[in-house]
This record gives sequence, C-alpha cells and structure tokens, in this order.
Amino acid sequence: MAALKEKVIIKRTTRKGRKKSSYLPPDYKTLQEVIDGIERDYILHTLELTNWNLQKTSRVLDIARNTLKAKMKKYNIDLQ
Repeated sequence: MAALKEKVIIKRTTRKGRKKSSYLPPDYKTLQEVIDGIERDYILHTLELTNWNLQKTSRVLDIARNTLKAKMKKYNIDLQ
C-alpha cells in the first residue's frame, strides 16, 4: 500500500482578509504565490539578458518602465 502524504489543516488569510481552512500539504502555495514567483524569475532572466538595462527590459517584456520598476520593488530586485 502506498504511503499517504501527511496533510495538515492550515488556516490562511487571503489578501482580502477572508479566512479559509483547508486540508493542504505543508509546502502548499497559493496560485498568486506561484504566479509571483514565475514573474519574478522571468523579470530577473530578462534583466540578465539585457545587461540590466531597464529600458530594453521593459521593451522586451512589453510593459512601461515605471511598471517594471514597481515590480522590481515588489520582488526586491535591486539594480546591479
């Protein structure tokens, strides 16, 4: 018989302040956490490809430079 993965009850508070109890694995991430991680990695990758040039990076990502700066601040990405 296959070993059952241990599940724990986690009480989470969403961004909107809603409380929700669920049976979740210990390493569970919300969809927003997953999206944020992917977005952060993609921004870092693009910054490295453009030698940390914000103008070029924003053009490649097709977002405004101010939006790129805001996302870098959100994800704690500092210019090198």
